[in-house]
Amino acid sequence: MQQYNDRLRMRDLFMNPRLACVFPQFSMNEKPHGTLTICEIKKRVVEYLASALNGTITGDGMLSVNGKVQTVLNHVRQFQPLVEGLYNNIPKVTQALKSNTVLYLPYATCKQLENIKSPDGKIKAMQAVIDNFQYNSELGALNSVRKEKPEQFALNKKLWERKVGYRRLKKI
Repeated sequence: MQQYNDRLRMRDLFMNPRLACVFPQFSMNEKPHGTLTICEIKKRVVEYLASALNGTITGDGMLSVNGKVQTVLNHVRQFQPLVEGLYNNIPKVTQALKSNTVLYLPYATCKQLENIKSPDGKIKAMQAVIDNFQYNSELGALNSVRKEKPEQFALNKKLWERKVGYRRLKKI
């Protein structure tokens, strides 16, 4: 069983230029305001996919990726629900960035994430973050990624909490 920990925080992942090929980035200088225009989201998604898939952005803003067509399409299809889950929760993402919320991940250091080179490894890392947005009570975006039925969500949340060793401290 994989060991999870709470050593990494939102800014460690999403405001770290060294991790731009693993996670979409938000600038340290920009003030997260909770909303993004469709054009901003499209631009950020293309930039993220270009770095995640080791591709380039052409002069007309299109994504160009080398590799077998079916392999690249499979990776794009795997990234799609993850990127949509992140950008559909942009108010919670910006709130989590402001408060620098703890994430429960199978990675202990940023260096481990920097060393991820394969698209499959990047998808796995992004999935771990999206699972936090689905089930982590501290992020407040509960059941906002996959829209599970309440009974199924409660069961999956308990399973996730057990898997990651989640213990919410009770404030007195």
